Amino acid sequence: MANIKLNTRFGELNIDSSRVITFPRGIPGFEQNTQWTLFHEVDEKGERVSGVVVHLQSIDDETVSLPLTEPSLFGFNYELVLTDSEVAELKLADPDDVLVLVTLSNKNVVPQSGNNMPPANMHANISAPILINTKSCIGMQKILVGRESKVDYRPTVIA
Repeated sequence: MANIKLNTRFGELNIDSSRVITFPRGIPGFEQNTQWTLFHEVDEKGERVSGVVVHLQSIDDETVSLPLTEPSLFGFNYELVLTDSEVAELKLADPDDVLVLVTLSNKNVVPQSGNNMPPANMHANISAPILINTKSCIGMQKILVGRESKVDYRPTVIA
């Protein structure tokens, strides 16, 4: 399989084509971007910048990436119920094959230097988790509605 080269705000990324994740309907706000990949940001020594943040990088638009993390870092665990159409879209045979991540945002009004997001300013959108079938490499964003959903959630401790 061929590698895909991307020039992103993190520098040049070489993506193995087997690591491409397809979001058939895109992601709300990025519907035209259907091909994505996950990666950890690394420093000049090749070491991870953060052990908790992973980036969802658009392959269709090199300028688009979303910081994600595991919801458990915010003390939040999902018990999701997927519709038959969502199971079909993800081509899901085993619930254990689903990776659940949440998008992060920086609630600080004043931009910080560099790409790092201070933990005190980090918020997670727990009302719209990203679901990825790790076997089929198909993903979707599930929008939760109702009283169980919250707009965002702040961590109490991030290592």
